Amino acid sequence: MKLQKLIMLAFAMFVFTFMGYGQVEPGEAPMFGNVRGGNPAFQHNFGNVSGTVQSYNFKIKNDGKTTMKIIDIKIPEKIGVTIVDMEIPKGKEGVIMVTVDPTIKEKGKFTEMIIVTTEQKEPGMKTTKEIVLTIGGEVK
Repeated sequence: MKLQKLIMLAFAMFVFTFMGYGQVEPGEAPMFGNVRGGNPAFQHNFGNVSGTVQSYNFKIKNDGKTTMKIIDIKIPEKIGVTIVDMEIPKGKEGVIMVTVDPTIKEKGKFTEMIIVTTEQKEPGMKTTKEIVLTIGGEVK
């Protein structure tokens, strides 16, 4: 009986310890990398979309010491994405164009996330980063 209580106590301590690590306050988030959808530079509201296709160019700056490569992109259904720059040299900006076609996208309000995964290789290190582009609006 004592062994069972001891095991349950150890398990409870383990669970509560790691639950605390999963709760990150917004002020602490920068030390853990990007917060999904948190950067205003990566958000765009198309407003009312009707008649013709609307586009917006997101600019991604490479502040690293080597070339940044786009290695993956997750695109929501019925949203167009054109990657203008698959490789972005250090100190330069790359462009990702997002389009909404009102003849394809269903009517009503929408909020979508496009997740871009980048990679940079430096001597002895490879860094992978997710950049979340958030779009919204209403198809009339």
